[in-house]
Amino acid sequence: MEFSEANDLLNPGYLPFESGVKELSGGKWLVAALTRMPRCRAKMVHWWFGWLGGTDQYKLWHPRDHVYSGWENREAGQYIGASHLVQEYLAGDDGPLFDLRIDFHHPAETFDPERYDASGAVAVCARIGEQDKPVHIGRMVHFVRDTDFGCEMRSRFWLGLIADRQSGELLPEDIAVGLRRTHLNTEFARRLHQHATEEMGYLADLLPILYRQVTGDATF
Repeated sequence: MEFSEANDLLNPGYLPFESGVKELSGGKWLVAALTRMPRCRAKMVHWWFGWLGGTDQYKLWHPRDHVYSGWENREAGQYIGASHLVQEYLAGDDGPLFDLRIDFHHPAETFDPERYDASGAVAVCARIGEQDKPVHIGRMVHFVRDTDFGCEMRSRFWLGLIADRQSGELLPEDIAVGLRRTHLNTEFARRLHQHATEEMGYLADLLPILYRQVTGDATF
């Protein structure tokens, strides 16, 4: 599944590849994770990203891997249009500590707007990169849809879509291929998959009670 096929997440049912890592064309990588979230609703996930603040809250999400959380350009608890600046390990501190910048944007930049609005789902979308680099290295979607038991999150990380952070323009393919060779590999993709699976598992456990305690909303 290339990024250009992201609208396939709007289709009913499941796709052939819902969890794991896969190398795509030109040295790009797809990381996918599927998280079942009993007693949660998609609206709670949307609320979580708006409520999530500093490091203490960030550590609730993954006590081992998450180290620091800060924000830029955030207004009134809105995450769309804001940048989340984090320090985190991926799958344990036997690997490097990453300084990441997660630039959230509206789902209409990823999905067909009419189909997305009609789906009733919540998609948390962002461009991702390292804080000290002037480029994004990929795109991220956490696609959440309600189910009879709660909701489920289908996460996708398209790694290797290297674009200028300011303009959003993709780098020429010959340059991007070289950067992918030096920055992306099976081990990085595997660690990201493990991390995403673990952190969303933590979120599934804490979110139903936290949401109701903070918002007072007990509707399902």
